[in-house]
Amino acid sequence: MKGMILKNQNGYFTISGEEGSLSLCRSRGRLKRKTDILVGDYVDFETGKGSEAVITHVYPRRNELHRPPSANIDQLVLVSAICTPDLNFFLLDKMVVLAEAAGIEPLLVINKADLDEEGAQKAAAYYQKAGYASFALSLLHDEGYEELLSALHGPVIAFSGPSGVGKSSLLNRILGKSHFLSGEVSRHTGRGKNTTRHAELIEWKDHTFLMDTPGYTYLDLISIEPDNLAWLFRDFRPYLTSCRFNNCMHHKEPDCAVRKAVEEGHIQQARYDSYIHLLDELKNDFRR
Repeated sequence: MKGMILKNQNGYFTISGEEGSLSLCRSRGRLKRKTDILVGDYVDFETGKGSEAVITHVYPRRNELHRPPSANIDQLVLVSAICTPDLNFFLLDKMVVLAEAAGIEPLLVINKADLDEEGAQKAAAYYQKAGYASFALSLLHDEGYEELLSALHGPVIAFSGPSGVGKSSLLNRILGKSHFLSGEVSRHTGRGKNTTRHAELIEWKDHTFLMDTPGYTYLDLISIEPDNLAWLFRDFRPYLTSCRFNNCMHHKEPDCAVRKAVEEGHIQQARYDSYIHLLDELKNDFRR
């Protein structure tokens, strides 16, 4: 039978199988030595009478997250607060790039809009102009919630964001029950405290599963080559073939179509600044 891994409990895997049936399995010794089985993996498993159910095969993954270890994510919902803690545009831009690099569709939520409605709407518009689905959200005032629900698509949806921004509260609202622990913002640092420690898929509806992640999900930045970074900025793509040089890095080269688009307002200056900052990070990593 084929199923999807929902949870790993000390080597016992909860699997969602046909018609939503749940099975508890272990992996065979040889398979266990060859493959780390992750939450979100699609597997074949056998349930023999009088013996323990076992996983016999792990299917190739479409993508993978590293914190927590999980696979085959269809959508990554990046939740930030407009304040408390303050929105960090560069960090959010970086997470969007990392989602693009992993082949996961990002969806952006600017939460706590009731604390600064104008700022939240401007932040959402910033990412909408860059080509991404983005919503200003206030659970307190029920603003943006139905629009966000309409934009969610699975079967596996991961939620990520700095602790304290309200992602666990949002997940509980979507599920209609208190399943995820909510973090709080430290008075001393102004940053949230992590409450999530492991990967677990929770069924929402129609074989669609939700997952919380601890803080921002760290994808492997070192796997991105500097030459490929510009393609991971969706708003840069219309201009990438119009530069004078085919290997243009869109930094100091003459006749750069990307820089011209920034000057003409087609690409937002802050997005370009994030690109240059990330480019410097990648170049430094490659020199080490």
